[in-house]
Amino acid sequence: MNYREYKEAKQKSVNELPIFWAFSNEQFKEGMEARGLTVDDTDQIYALGAGGYYLRKDADVIRAFFMKKDGLRKMMRDPVFAEEAFYDEMCNPEYGINWQADWDVCRCFGNPEYREDAGYEDYLME
Repeated sequence: MNYREYKEAKQKSVNELPIFWAFSNEQFKEGMEARGLTVDDTDQIYALGAGGYYLRKDADVIRAFFMKKDGLRKMMRDPVFAEEAFYDEMCNPEYGINWQADWDVCRCFGNPEYREDAGYEDYLME
């Protein structure tokens, strides 16, 4: 399995979870109604973060999914897989959005100190 296949399989698994996503009040209302709830029934749901919500009764399913080891750590030991993974993620438009992308990547391999004036060469040397 290459990194792209891993990522697609992981996304498919997440999409199958009993989570609804809402980024507006209308989407939240629709998600709640689809589960037989009203917007006032917030005591029956948990917020996952990043716009995700799920029923409290599904908490064990959600927790088990995110706690389960999926083999990524082992796959990252393969240099070809790891290179694909880093390249894929670095091609993501969000890669440089926080202006510290080089530091983010280099700290996967060590503990460089973040400096605003540093570039990737500086972090690699450190």
